[in-house]
Amino acid sequence: MICGGLGMDKNIADLLELIKAHPELPIVPMVDSEIVCDDCYARWRGSWGAASVTKYLVSEEHIFFFDDDDVEAVLSEVKGEDELASMTDKEAQEAYNALPWVECIAVDINLP
Repeated sequence: MICGGLGMDKNIADLLELIKAHPELPIVPMVDSEIVCDDCYARWRGSWGAASVTKYLVSEEHIFFFDDDDVEAVLSEVKGEDELASMTDKEAQEAYNALPWVECIAVDINLP
C-alpha cells in the first residue's frame, strides 16, 4: 500500500475501524475543492484525511452536514425563509432534526 506517512496511515486505520464498526453505512468521500483545478476530463490525486460517522443532507444547492451547519442556514434553504421566520427556536430545532438526514462515514480527501 502506498501511503503518505504516519498521519495518512492513522487516517486509513481509523477509516477501516469505522467501516468494521458500521458496515451498514455508506462511505461518502468529501473531496477538497482545491484538488480539482480544471474542468477537463481527467483524474486528480488526493490524500486520505480524517473519517467520521456523521449525517448529511443534499439540497438543490448544497450538501449539509448535521454537526457542521447552523440550523437557520439549512432550514432557510430547505424549508424557505418564510417558513423559518414563523418558527420558534424549539420548532426550528425539531424541524432540523426531522429532515431526511442520511447517516454515513464521511472521509475527507485532501490535497496530497
